[in-house]
Amino acid sequence: MATLIAWSILVTPVFAQTQSTIASPVVQAVQQALQKNMDYPSKARSQFGVGQVTKVAVLPPYAMATWTWGPTGGWAILIERNRKWQVVTRRDDWIGLRGVIKFGVPESVAIQLLDQIIPDWKTLPSE
Repeated sequence: MATLIAWSILVTPVFAQTQSTIASPVVQAVQQALQKNMDYPSKARSQFGVGQVTKVAVLPPYAMATWTWGPTGGWAILIERNRKWQVVTRRDDWIGLRGVIKFGVPESVAIQLLDQIIPDWKTLPSE
């Protein structure tokens, strides 16, 4: 029974919408890594303010998040390496499922993360 519970914890995605829920420590770590990646020089910050992480989905060691910054927004892929979350890419353009896979995310994981972060991703043009 303990093995079944541990397995469900490992394979169940961690998801948070940052505006409405209290984030788990894993989600908070992903948010912090992406927020740090969006910490631009003061000139850009004075024009658009600080970027905001809006959604996070995690299937360790992979994560995806959406973000807004001024008039733009986009999404990011993060991978946990050596117990630290690292931003692999932060984009404002769409690269499709194959593009996500090219960044090292296994297809099955990429599909699950995309389903949570961008629910209508299948309707977007493929790359």
